[in-house]
Amino acid sequence: MVYIPAKHKKYNMLPLCQKSGTEVIIYPSEFFDKAEKYIDPYASLLPYSYKSTDEYLSTIDRIIESHSHNYDLSVLLRLYKDKVIEMNDKDQWSVVKYIGENGLFSDLTNGKYYYWPTTAEHPVYIGVIDDEEFTSYIYPVDSSLWEIAEDPTNMAHSTIYKK
Repeated sequence: MVYIPAKHKKYNMLPLCQKSGTEVIIYPSEFFDKAEKYIDPYASLLPYSYKSTDEYLSTIDRIIESHSHNYDLSVLLRLYKDKVIEMNDKDQWSVVKYIGENGLFSDLTNGKYYYWPTTAEHPVYIGVIDDEEFTSYIYPVDSSLWEIAEDPTNMAHSTIYKK
């Protein structure tokens, strides 16, 4: 079951993911790109089609175990795992409502709520989580397109209203 914090349930977040039972997992591309090229191609780090973040973390553990002979890669994978845990704390993610026109951006629906993932340690806009995909997309951040519903790290506010 897709994890949605209790305080976010009222926004009907990620409805298609909830229907399919697959979790949204974001990952640090800087670690991913370095590690992915050194692991068995059948042991992909791509976080797609997992039922939970814990299931994905278990996969990372198995990959670490299978590459335990390579100290540098094992360290890199452990750093990757730690960063995945940090990045996927939805209690820190901002919730925004798209108030722009339908069709302006093919994936966005007027009146629908979206996650803007962030962390307290690095409150920077990295994109919008669309419930049809497990990755974030960069959309314009004009204040005429977004209304902030929850913003625990102040990332959405500082992104939309940057001076």
